[in-house]
Amino acid sequence: MPFLPPTAYNIMANYFYTDADGNKRGPYNEQHLQELVTRGLIGPNTPLENDTGHKGRMWEFPDLNGANAQRTSLNTPDTSYEQMSPSLFDFGFTRFVTNTWISIIWALTIVLTFLGCVGAMVFGASNNVPALFIIAPITAALFLLFMRMAFEVTIVLFRIETHLRTIREQNENK
Repeated sequence: MPFLPPTAYNIMANYFYTDADGNKRGPYNEQHLQELVTRGLIGPNTPLENDTGHKGRMWEFPDLNGANAQRTSLNTPDTSYEQMSPSLFDFGFTRFVTNTWISIIWALTIVLTFLGCVGAMVFGASNNVPALFIIAPITAALFLLFMRMAFEVTIVLFRIETHLRTIREQNENK
């Protein structure tokens, strides 16, 4: 395929990359590819192909480098399946929802624990059980501590997976 000037790349919306196992992944737009780079899932030597069949390494596509990628992603309609469908319905598990939702779940845990603690204290006051004024806050604090540790372990596991994938891709590109 002949070399296309940078302006010809700017009209392309969809890219496909080849993962470490040799599988073709995509379609992705420029913004999503930049997110994959930021997360360390793909690098500049990752093999890419765009809608017109132009093949090369990521660094050979001028519109995927730096600020130019932001400009073109804003000017190009987002037509990739990955961007249109929620991660929850991604049956290929190419995107993890855990990293996105865990902060929301943590906030809900705090709110529900606080409401449970207040409810236990109100119950203790209405049923003449003053021990709940001491037990409820201690139990709530311990529950939040253990939930926080569980959420942190979960995030660490997902970060380990991301780093291992990056290391594997780097070793395969050597």
